Amino acid sequence: MMKISDTIKEQVLANRQHGLSYAKIAKATGISRSSVITIIKNHQVQDLSIQAKVKKLCPNPRLIIIYFNDVLEDDAKCVVRPGMNYQTGKTLEVKKVETSEEPLYRLA
Repeated sequence: MMKISDTIKEQVLANRQHGLSYAKIAKATGISRSSVITIIKNHQVQDLSIQAKVKKLCPNPRLIIIYFNDVLEDDAKCVVRPGMNYQTGKTLEVKKVETSEEPLYRLA
């Protein structure tokens, strides 16, 4: 497997900002479509992820309550993988879900 250069990654991100599809970006840069998708997704996660801490578990195993910057008043719900161990105080990387009316996050 070949390492993709930073120049190619920058070209991928610039082309995506200009509205090109994954397939067109792959053709223009000479890398696979799956590599294009991976580069774009990794960039989005880095830009938008926020550190939060687990406040408490919810009865729904798919949700936990999180807080930010040690301020317990700013609680939000976070969608998680059920069955995992989310201990109180554990730090997580989360990303805001834009389609929700209430503050909702998911693991980054």
